Amino acid sequence: MIKYLYLIFVLLVSGCANTNMKTYVDPEHQGKSYSKVLIDLPNANFEFKEIVLSELCGALKKRSVVCLAKEDLLPPTREYSDNQLFQIIEKNEIEGWLVLQIGSGGSSSQYIGSQTFGSATLYGNSAYGSANSMAMYSFNRQQGYSIVMYDMHTKHKAFIMEASTSASGLANITNSVFAESLASKIIKEMESNGFLN
Repeated sequence: MIKYLYLIFVLLVSGCANTNMKTYVDPEHQGKSYSKVLIDLPNANFEFKEIVLSELCGALKKRSVVCLAKEDLLPPTREYSDNQLFQIIEKNEIEGWLVLQIGSGGSSSQYIGSQTFGSATLYGNSAYGSANSMAMYSFNRQQGYSIVMYDMHTKHKAFIMEASTSASGLANITNSVFAESLASKIIKEMESNGFLN
């Protein structure tokens, strides 16, 4: 019985998120590789943005691609006209602008039982004991995303990605696990479509 409960606990805590993705590549940009990319997550919270940027930029740098966060190049405390925006991008030789929008998502939980822990102490002919019960839940989370790469030479969309990340359990529904899964899938799709050397 203890082994069974331990197995349930391990399955709830461990695991990983799964990202499904559909990519649409513009024929004009098929196979075009990028060596300097600007990454923008306009509607992500600070925690998720930081993790995705770290994962994406880390993977891109391993492939000799210069990666910049939009906030580093264009501080969000300032207003920019279209002309100023494109001048800054041109001056910094940005080839691609990757915009990741967070879409609809949701989470739910389900009660799966409880685990009781007890202890007893003997004093002579008397026994004293205590017991604690802990409710156990299984959690599910889903999140949708829309990703677009703008080619800064043509000002056209090089590709569009529609993605959805899902997971169930405890530790594997955190922002870090979701961000890692999403970033990994984006890099694989970019590689398979010839956008990375």
